[in-house]
This record gives sequence, C-alpha cells and structure tokens, in this order.
Amino acid sequence: MKLLSTIILALALLCSCSSKKKEAELLELSKPEWLKSRPVSSAYFYGIGTTPKVGGSVFYEEKAKEKALADLSKQISTKISSEQNLYRMEDNKGVYEYYQSRVRARSEEFLEGYEYVDKWEDLSNYYTFYRLSKSEFYARKEQRKKEALQLSLEKYQQAQTANEQANFVLAMELYASSIDAISDYLNEQTSVETTNGNLDIYEASKDALSQLINSLTIEFQPRELYASSNTKIKEGEALLVIQCQNQQAHNIPVQFNYSGGFLIADRFKSNAMGQVKSPALEYGNKPEETLKASIDLKSLGRQITRNLIVRQIVEKQKPATSIISIQLAQ
Repeated sequence: MKLLSTIILALALLCSCSSKKKEAELLELSKPEWLKSRPVSSAYFYGIGTTPKVGGSVFYEEKAKEKALADLSKQISTKISSEQNLYRMEDNKGVYEYYQSRVRARSEEFLEGYEYVDKWEDLSNYYTFYRLSKSEFYARKEQRKKEALQLSLEKYQQAQTANEQANFVLAMELYASSIDAISDYLNEQTSVETTNGNLDIYEASKDALSQLINSLTIEFQPRELYASSNTKIKEGEALLVIQCQNQQAHNIPVQFNYSGGFLIADRFKSNAMGQVKSPALEYGNKPEETLKASIDLKSLGRQITRNLIVRQIVEKQKPATSIISIQLAQ
C-alpha cells in the first residue's frame, strides 16, 4: 500500500512537471515581438520593464511600469548627452557629476506624454512596454529652450540694471542666473532677438560676468606698517579698499595670507563702504613681513551661484591682489 502511494505521488509530480513545461513552451510561443527583439523606430523612444511576479499583481505591475519608464528615461538621457557637449573648462569629477544630474533631471521632465503599448507575462515574470513620441519630445525640447532663452535674457537685462546702479554682487548673481537658465543648451545656438538685434545670450552673460570680476580692484591703505619686534598688531591697523568700476564694492569676499605665520581668521567680506579691516597679526623680529590680500574667487563663485559650470567661469578669472609691507621699526 505504501509502495502504491509513492508510485501515485511520483506520477502526479511527473504530470505536473510535464504540464508546467508545456505551459511554458506555449507561453514562449506567444511572446510578443518587442520582447524577442528590441524595437527601433524613427518615430518613438521605447521603454521595456521586467519584474519578478512577487507579491500582488498591483505591486509587480507598478514595478514593471517604473522600470519601463526608467528605461525610457535612459533612452532620452543618452539622446540629450549625445546632443550636448559640456564646456568642461579643465573639467573635474564634481562638474561632470553635476552635469550628469542635470541630464537625468531633464530626461525625467521630457517623460510627460509617454504611452502604454502592451504587456506580457510568463510563469515567473511580468513585462510591460511603453513608448514616447519623438516628435513630441523634440517639440517640448524646443519649447523649453525657447522659455529658457527668454528667462536668460530677462536675467541678463536685470543684471545690466543692477550694474548701472553699482549693485555689483547682485549683477554677478543675475549674470550667473542668466547662464544657469541655459546651461542645458550650451552646445546649441543660444542667440535671442533683442531691440538692438541678435544677441548670443550665453557669450554676452559670460563676458559681462568676467569683465565685472576683472574690474574689481583692491588696495591697502596705507601701503606700509611699522612695528616693534615680537609685538601684536591690532586688527584694523590698515584698511583694504575694494572697488569695482572705480566705485565702492560691498559684500566682496577676500582672503588674507600672512608671511609671518598662521591667521586665526583669513576670510572676510567688504562692508558697505567697500572696506575690510586688516586682521590681527603676530609680528616677530624679521626686518620685514608681508600681508597679501586677494579677491576670494572660490568663495565669490559659491556666493553668487550653485551652478558648477558658472563657478568654474568665476574661478578661471585672475583675482585682484594687494600687498602691505610690515617693517621693523627703527
């Protein structure tokens, strides 16, 4: 009796395995063409999502959809990346990653308008198929570029007004915003029509920002200090005067470097009068020490924008400097 039961169980298992094998074979025959060979079209981007049939159907169907849209997004990212060539300007990893994150963000924006096409499932997995019209993609891309150029022009014009009003840091921020608005289109034409004719808004904003930074000047008053050996020189014994286009420039970051040793605080910003007090110093017994001040371009870049491409434009400029001589009193 026991042997008979074992034989019946084995036959049942064999039948079950045979049935599942046949079912799998039949399912394989019904597999759609888009799974057999990934479709390529001049009219659409395609996204295919696959996920194991684990949990409820609502869960794995939604998971497959997410993967299909991620696949679509990847197709668009590749397209955007191939169309654009980052102004690397001696690129570093931080700027590259920043650029890649912008590409990903843009590709997700362009996903609006996707369409469900088909689905299929076998015994273990669930598959879904979506598409996005290329004509809609390019239409949205062109519209977004048009809006970006318009915003860039507005920021550029606001920057010019701020510059005329001697609000130099605000002008820098607005020029930076003008470039930021079109950062996704730097390998395309960035010209806009203005009342004065055609204007390459990227070149105009970049040049205006560079010129503004290069017009910054700094000068110590007085140019020399005298001190006894092994004494402390108080803060503010000299003033650093910062100007832009021959006018007082406030809120400009500067950095000090002292030949006589370490400074507890070496970074400051100019006040409303465009001035910075010299830091407190420890003077030893050498015949002469120097205190050097420079426009802190790295801090200035971070101050005016979060856009890493613009920051590199700022950091590539030549910083204005001034040196005061500290001599041993006779």
